[in-house]
Amino acid sequence: MRKVIMWDMVSVDGFFEAPGHDIDWFVFEDELAAYIGETQMEAGTLLFGRVTYEMMAAYWPSAEGDIATFMNGAEKFVFSKTLQSADWNNTTLISADAVAEVERLKQRAGGTIFVFGSADFAATLTARGLVDEYRLGINPVLLGKGTPLFQNIPERTKLDLTHIRPLKSGVVILHYQPARA
Repeated sequence: MRKVIMWDMVSVDGFFEAPGHDIDWFVFEDELAAYIGETQMEAGTLLFGRVTYEMMAAYWPSAEGDIATFMNGAEKFVFSKTLQSADWNNTTLISADAVAEVERLKQRAGGTIFVFGSADFAATLTARGLVDEYRLGINPVLLGKGTPLFQNIPERTKLDLTHIRPLKSGVVILHYQPARA
């Protein structure tokens, strides 16, 4: 079975975006790019909610470099009941039951499945026990307000820390897996 990994950059106070979908506070530098190259390029599938998809689709098609090549070439699914089309290369629009579709994708052959951003969509997957690993890049900033990464989580979920990687920029990357009962 394929793993679903949720990867997000987050502020120390738990926001993954500032008001207005602002993410210009993310610390992105060579060491983080290397980490992404080491850990995310094996992904076979990328999953997005509508807002994150629109931000990614507006940026990556004209970007250059290894990450852009990966993002533009990867199989992508956007989950939305309001989008009419998804025109970014290799993207499938899903307006039906997201949980059932992700369960089906986990059963298919292929590489790891990554969820980027997409807090509401990710909360749905978390609530249904479909996220196998959480990877968080904790950025050295307090935003004070914005969109919390974890919201609408129906119950306490214990996590086991499996990896820590501090970067020179002050970003600390944490890997967690849901605790086994």
